[in-house]
Amino acid sequence: MYTRLDVFTRKLLRTFPIFLRARSGSTALIFGLAFIPAMFALGVAIDYGRAAMIKSKLQAATDAAVLTAGAQQKLSKSARENIAKNQVLANLGSEADALDVTVTETEPSAGVFQVQATAVLKTSVMKVANFQQVKVSATSEASITLGSEAPVEMALALDNTGSMRDDMADLKAAAKTLVQSVMSNGAKGKLRVSVVPYVAAVNPGLTESSYFDTKVTAPLTGNWYNWAWLGYDKNCTPNWGSGGGGSGPGSGSSGDSGDASDLIDLLNPFRRIAEELFGVSAAFADETPNTVPALTLQDFKSPATGRTFKAPVGFNFQPKDSFTGGCDWIVNPGKVSPYELFNRLKDDKGKTVAWKGCVEARVNATEVAAMNASWGTGYKSGVDYDVTDIPPSSADPASIFTPYFWPDEPDYNFASWTYAAPGKWTSGSTTFHNNYKADYAVPAAWNWVSDGWNAGQSILKYDGTTNAAIVKETAPDTYGPNAACPEPLTRLTNNQGRVISAIEAMNFWFNGGTVISEGLTWAWRTLSPEKPFGDGAPYTDKTTKKVIVLMTDGVNGLAENGNASGAGISDYSAYGYMGASRLSWADNVQTYAALEAFLDERLKKACDNAKAKGVTIYTVMFNHSGFLSGPQQAHSTALLGYCASKPENAFVATDSQALTNAFANIAVSATSTPLRLTK
Repeated sequence: MYTRLDVFTRKLLRTFPIFLRARSGSTALIFGLAFIPAMFALGVAIDYGRAAMIKSKLQAATDAAVLTAGAQQKLSKSARENIAKNQVLANLGSEADALDVTVTETEPSAGVFQVQATAVLKTSVMKVANFQQVKVSATSEASITLGSEAPVEMALALDNTGSMRDDMADLKAAAKTLVQSVMSNGAKGKLRVSVVPYVAAVNPGLTESSYFDTKVTAPLTGNWYNWAWLGYDKNCTPNWGSGGGGSGPGSGSSGDSGDASDLIDLLNPFRRIAEELFGVSAAFADETPNTVPALTLQDFKSPATGRTFKAPVGFNFQPKDSFTGGCDWIVNPGKVSPYELFNRLKDDKGKTVAWKGCVEARVNATEVAAMNASWGTGYKSGVDYDVTDIPPSSADPASIFTPYFWPDEPDYNFASWTYAAPGKWTSGSTTFHNNYKADYAVPAAWNWVSDGWNAGQSILKYDGTTNAAIVKETAPDTYGPNAACPEPLTRLTNNQGRVISAIEAMNFWFNGGTVISEGLTWAWRTLSPEKPFGDGAPYTDKTTKKVIVLMTDGVNGLAENGNASGAGISDYSAYGYMGASRLSWADNVQTYAALEAFLDERLKKACDNAKAKGVTIYTVMFNHSGFLSGPQQAHSTALLGYCASKPENAFVATDSQALTNAFANIAVSATSTPLRLTK
């Protein structure tokens, strides 16, 4: 780089030989003439020295500025440029006041940042030669290298809920940009990526049978069905009085707060029957009693009324007492395997419905403590299995996964409390979202009638014979036991084509809700060295970087089932129904506000646990088209900010371009070498 100062100096030096060769004139004259340029040269040297000193300081300032600005990759160019200018001025200190300084910041290519600063220095002696000022400049460049030489394992946990219906193309484009960036730039096979679509549940695609519960050994397997009251004496009408409870349609909440406290006993009277129940058959302790014809019946004679009732072997009986509304009741078996119910369900074409692969969340420490205290079970206490990567083992029943089975819901209309035929749900309807099979018609000879409200808990309808009215498993609107179960996750792979295909195959899924902790935890499990996958490098391998990218467009919560806001009934999820015994009894979750708080807390614990194992978490809050309200966005942004490993790892995007930029910045930050000076 040459400045005007350099040009002037070279011209001046060329004049000295002329003075030296001159022979005419007196010595005094020669001395006088020589003194002037000598003094002028001295003045020039002073100006030049000042300029050289400023240039040195300017170079140091731009070096610091490019590292500072380049570290803020998620910011806009103008924001980075402002950071660079402030850094340059700060490094120049008080001298900046006498200088006209301009600073520009550019990004010539991905991962390359450049800062150029120019300072204008006013001259002193050089003014006589019409050099009023001298410009000095400095340029610094810093860069990172995408695709670090060190191994990287990255899991993409991507929100596939129904609210993404208009933005799936944007999500896919942004995710593919990230993948193509990190897997196409020098990764040399050392970068592996997994893809985890999530809604209210996750499909891990487990194939090893020992990892999921087929024999009802996990703590909460079948909890929706176990001990549920199915029907009462056909010659008796339950009278629940004014205190709530009971099974009649009029006992639901009439408010709109979503409070499910008055439905706990209706939906699964798990607590109150513990001491009342008798006649449990030990013959079916580890499997679901038979519901496929031909049925073997047993007789129950009520000690309270003397009446006799029939039910299949393995079912139970609740005699009339102060808790039963004045009637005798038939009760479900104490153990029901959702996995076995698949084999007892025919779709609308007569084909047996297969388990798609979604699983429920494992138990948390609170749930285990409640069960151990109330029922005397001996499950391992103090462990939050639902938000950890503890490997599944048959030796530890709480560690295995329960197959997801969305129950057939009652043939009921919430608005009129009249019969509603099973079939496709229509928008605005006041029927259940997932009523895919006709409720069971109890034979008159059995002497009891089905309670219509509790028909969703009856396992008698799964008879292996009667076809369902509708079973549909393709997105977005789904029906049947696999409803709202997304496509299987894709395990860690260095095959870019496989990852891109997994992203392209994603769909949005209506109903269910958003359980972000399941997406985060299963993403972590794909990186873990522990089973059920065991694909990740050991945690002791400090050279391998483990990264989760968590994206959502919403807040935690479950959808209200069939617009039943007054009834407080949610859709099904990895944690079951909001009104079921798991959430209502064990976790004390009885309102939608409490449900959101519970799911937020599960996400925080999952993030804490993953970070404690050395996993780096990036988060992206996508509030597309103002989908969330101001308070909702603030809440979700704060929640994801908590999960992110550091503040700069948390991104907020409000449109497709911002979403793409967020993923692109994560690609740079998560997989590149550290930012360093290159020029």
